[in-house]
Amino acid sequence: MGRRYTESMVPSPRPTHRQRQAQETKDRVIAAARSLMAAKGWAATTIDAIASGAGVAPQTIYAAFGNKRALLEGMRHAMLRDSKIPELMADAAAEPSASRRLGLWAQLVRQQMETSYDVISIHRQAAASDPNVAAAYRKVLDNRARTLAGFIHGLRADLAPGIDEATASDLLWCFSNEEIYRELVEERGWSADRYQQWLAATLVAQLITPPPRQPKSGL
Repeated sequence: MGRRYTESMVPSPRPTHRQRQAQETKDRVIAAARSLMAAKGWAATTIDAIASGAGVAPQTIYAAFGNKRALLEGMRHAMLRDSKIPELMADAAAEPSASRRLGLWAQLVRQQMETSYDVISIHRQAAASDPNVAAAYRKVLDNRARTLAGFIHGLRADLAPGIDEATASDLLWCFSNEEIYRELVEERGWSADRYQQWLAATLVAQLITPPPRQPKSGL
């Protein structure tokens, strides 16, 4: 039987030379913005400084993004693209073993932090000083909460006794926090491998492994 022809089988049109150049310019601007904001902070980084770092005119940035807030969204999309998070999420969701699924989640978090910790930190800084960014950041956090809840829902049959889905989602949120990564890897000098192994073991112990029974005291 031949394969059914579907729209998904139609190859995407190849970008034109001009489109490739435009994307390369955007990527260069985003890279300059990330570097400067990570070093100097959100508030102290100007469009003029970003333009100088990217080797473009400020007007080019305004034409491509509009403002600094739009640059944040560009950073976030670049982060998702470069960290391969959607692909890792799909792999984790398809894994039938609960413990291995949590291990893949730990790998996902590690990869996100290794490739994107600076973007997460910049976004948080910006949200603290700009109400418009704060509103957009709230949407990002709400979407993250739904993603974590969906992941936990897939584990609902394997959750430890006494752990409901809401509690499991909260724990997953907590242990996946970027500040834990920063404290252990950046401050305490853990290797990324050690951090990933610890996170995987912690998630298994907290979410799907029943707590050990306490020995009965003698009378």
